[in-house]
Amino acid sequence: MAEMKESWTSLASLLGILAFCQSLIQVVIPRELQLASLKFLLRALGCFSSYCYFDITEMDGVNTNGLYNDVQLYLCSFVCSSASRLSLSRALNSSATIFGLSNNDVFDGVAVQWEHVVMQRQSRTFSWRPLPDEKRGFTLRIRKRDKELILDSYLNDIKDKANDIRRNNQERLIYTNSHSGSRGHPWVSVPFKHPSTFDTLAMDPERKRDIMEDLCDFAAGQDFYRRTGRAWKRGYLLYGPPGTGKSSMIAAMANLLDYDIYDLLATKMARPGSP
Repeated sequence: MAEMKESWTSLASLLGILAFCQSLIQVVIPRELQLASLKFLLRALGCFSSYCYFDITEMDGVNTNGLYNDVQLYLCSFVCSSASRLSLSRALNSSATIFGLSNNDVFDGVAVQWEHVVMQRQSRTFSWRPLPDEKRGFTLRIRKRDKELILDSYLNDIKDKANDIRRNNQERLIYTNSHSGSRGHPWVSVPFKHPSTFDTLAMDPERKRDIMEDLCDFAAGQDFYRRTGRAWKRGYLLYGPPGTGKSSMIAAMANLLDYDIYDLLATKMARPGSP
């Protein structure tokens, strides 16, 4: 019992000495030097870590960071579809709120971890009362050995999926090349609400399947056309008298691929005096 009492007394003394040294350091050493020493220590410890971290801030100087928007769209869809729990945290005496995916993302068998950090800061204004502002960003945590794969293929995959999400979420439009458009713009758009789909088209099932497969292969083949130096386009010739389904076929294609439609009027393009 006496030995335990002595141990607790020694521990209390040690804690008192540490508290005194901490107070002395705060008084003697300037705060700037303390922060610099802490950053140097963290950097030194990072050399021995098997992980590396990448910050993707919302603003890149005065411009919006496009990669931040891509990651935000991708992670939101990922959370809604697969994650049933999010982890929330806030450090003691800190205004930063951090949420992360409890189930980490996986790409080609490589596990990655995302965190979203929102920090409250005081913006400098000419007002007598500074207005609060937010500094937001994502932090990507990966193993150093996976850095080449993640920074190349994974981020490109996120960009492609984010573009797909934008295209699926935006309203379909049909454009007409009218020179009398608003503010002199040559194209005028209206919402495209045509209900036609390949399920509603009356045509040979095998022919319908071939066209759908060809369209899907074209939509997914942008990288192939880029690598081969060919224009990424696909042409179909539709002919027949009115009422044979030409407009319905175009609407079904647009609804399948989530593409907008451009109605090119040749009479609008003709120059004055031309035949």
